[in-house]
Amino acid sequence: MEDKIVTLEAYYDPMLAEIILGRLEANGIPCFLADENTLAANPFYNQAIGGVKIKVFEHDLEKCRAILAEKVVPQSVDEELISCPNCQSTNVSYGPAPIKKNWFSILISFLLSTYPVHLHRIWTCADCGTNFDQPAS
Repeated sequence: MEDKIVTLEAYYDPMLAEIILGRLEANGIPCFLADENTLAANPFYNQAIGGVKIKVFEHDLEKCRAILAEKVVPQSVDEELISCPNCQSTNVSYGPAPIKKNWFSILISFLLSTYPVHLHRIWTCADCGTNFDQPAS
């Protein structure tokens, strides 16, 4: 009996297609991407060819849909979660600090036709808006 290869889903974002492909392969599903190289060579063809397609065997189709329907809970690399020192929330992110205007650096950068590059990164709590430098232990 010959196994038929079918398209599971098509994605216009190649990175999302790679992530889904990795989830399927991690669960033992043999699959591959179609039209990925065409879009890498010319991304303007994305709409014309229908995006990157994930191809699977027809007998694995229901198992693939069940795997993709499962909710993925991201696992932390560290054992301890970083929490806000103000409200103890773990809904924090690490990113650029709010920019403080320093008129001297603005004047120098204007005279030298450059942009002052000094990015300070801090932790920000999404729940209470607190900015902090060191994660709470």
